[in-house]
Amino acid sequence: MSNLQNNEEKFNFDINPEYFSKLNLSPIYPKSCIINFLSYEKFNEYIPNKLESNYKKLEPKYIAKLPFDYKEKIKKVIEGIKTNQAFYTKIANLYKITFNDVELPEDYIKTYQSQELSFLSKLYLLLLTREWAKEGEEEREKSITPIIQELKNYYNYENISLMEKGVNILVIGSRFGRMVYELAKLGYNIEANENNYLYLFVANYLFNYSKKNENCICPRISSFCSSFTEESVIKKHFFPDVDICEDLKNIKKDKIKITKRDFEVEYANKNDLFDCVITLFSSESRNIINFTEIVNNVLKKGGIWINFGGLNNSYSRYGGIDLTWEEWKYIMIKSGFEIKREERPVIPYCKIKGASLPFTVGTIFFTAKKI
Repeated sequence: MSNLQNNEEKFNFDINPEYFSKLNLSPIYPKSCIINFLSYEKFNEYIPNKLESNYKKLEPKYIAKLPFDYKEKIKKVIEGIKTNQAFYTKIANLYKITFNDVELPEDYIKTYQSQELSFLSKLYLLLLTREWAKEGEEEREKSITPIIQELKNYYNYENISLMEKGVNILVIGSRFGRMVYELAKLGYNIEANENNYLYLFVANYLFNYSKKNENCICPRISSFCSSFTEESVIKKHFFPDVDICEDLKNIKKDKIKITKRDFEVEYANKNDLFDCVITLFSSESRNIINFTEIVNNVLKKGGIWINFGGLNNSYSRYGGIDLTWEEWKYIMIKSGFEIKREERPVIPYCKIKGASLPFTVGTIFFTAKKI
């Protein structure tokens, strides 16, 4: 696979230093992401080392009762980590020459690298499986499918005259792009907002260069205590489960637009742009009141906001405010929304069917109309 500079992108994710220069932004964050992709295996050496150390502390009489050879088990963990590193290296190799001249300050590396590498080790691969592997099909069916069904109630893609006019949708927090893919395939005009380059690098690769099931990862490597079998821990999951490039080959390039700054910065002064805003586990903010008002502003009159996700606000630890659903709903109404739908489904989240112990989350599934 050749470097990104030598390829013409079908969908323009604009991941290059020139984009940052244009906005007078520093490209050090995407450069650090590339370094972290390449450092995954080194950062995770502690996992097999810790396993080996723990087993060696056992007395021989206890080791004799284990139903496995712990050395073989550790070997499988190492192989799984190498499998993940091979994927991360593939992604990094697309961009490392492009960002080769970007200098990273030492204090920046110390501040962010361990945090991002930890994220790549734990949740990241499970989220990727959730979006693009066959094993995530159940969760997509329970979260993405209801959103699309609700969207069709207002903007049916089978309405030819409506689609010719164009239905403009903003997806906030698009992550690896599965929601974008599903909507684009139906013919909607999509603007995807995602400011995390750990997601954007992979999404760009999937949309422009990938083939069906050509990649594999071991998302649950070392998660023995939350799995039913050893096989499920070391199992390779192949993705994407669809041929994205082939499925979207007839979609015009300008049907999918990507914005990469924080939502509340990018859209702070924009008005009346979209027929629909979608948030799928992505409505977190330091100031949810401001977030809600900006969503209202970017919607056209009569436009709808479809949300599916929890109420947990990770920003609360950094000074953000926490609200109950009833409090948030009150703010929505005061901001100019009418609640048209309100449900509270409980769904599995990052749970690989048949492989991991059940993990479910309570969610709010609502549709709010701008009046």
